[in-house]
Amino acid sequence: MEQTPYKKLDLPHGHCLEIFDDSRKIGADAWVVIMTATMKIPVETSLFASEPLSDDKFNDILKALGSPIEYRYRLERNMIMDHEKDAVLENLVNTFLENTGKYVANSKFPAKLALKAYRDRVEKRKKK
Repeated sequence: MEQTPYKKLDLPHGHCLEIFDDSRKIGADAWVVIMTATMKIPVETSLFASEPLSDDKFNDILKALGSPIEYRYRLERNMIMDHEKDAVLENLVNTFLENTGKYVANSKFPAKLALKAYRDRVEKRKKK
């Protein structure tokens, strides 16, 4: 599916948050309005500068997750009429930025996301 870029934000930690309008028409004059926010985070040793890791631990994280990892957040509203679509999308974007924007812009966010994804992957391995 082709994504329609809506907004790009360069964050203080050096990564770029991209927001897309993934809305699709579901009727003659109705839409499902979808906002998707993504951030690609390269898994590099510099990512863990505030919490240095051993080479073995870093290599295990890189092997488990690959690079880059991706943060993805999605909000949607269903059955939105044509004339309301743009305003609803703008509201979804503003709500996301107000509620989650500071969190993903935090300098520790990329490393914490990578470590959480790694822990989740290790847990999943243990359950098999």
